[in-house]
Amino acid sequence: MGKYDFTNEAEETTRELADEINRLGALDEEKLNKLLPERADQEELEKLIDAVNQATNENEKKAVIVERLGIASEIVKDAVAKYAPKLIDLAT
Repeated sequence: MGKYDFTNEAEETTRELADEINRLGALDEEKLNKLLPERADQEELEKLIDAVNQATNENEKKAVIVERLGIASEIVKDAVAKYAPKLIDLAT
């Protein structure tokens, strides 16, 4: 069986969870205590929020790097196209 790539699905899930956690992030301590009266449950929720935020930040950083690499490669390609003929003439 072939290898599956769930990168897009994982990124979409991360975005959805981040949006939901951001919405829930507005919970004050009183609401949190009502929603999750057990301290252990509150700690697990905090761990989940931290994990999703970290994954979101890492995905955003990766997206910026990919975007900037694409821009840089276009600049290099344009420079080579512009200056390569001149360099070839100088070399001959």
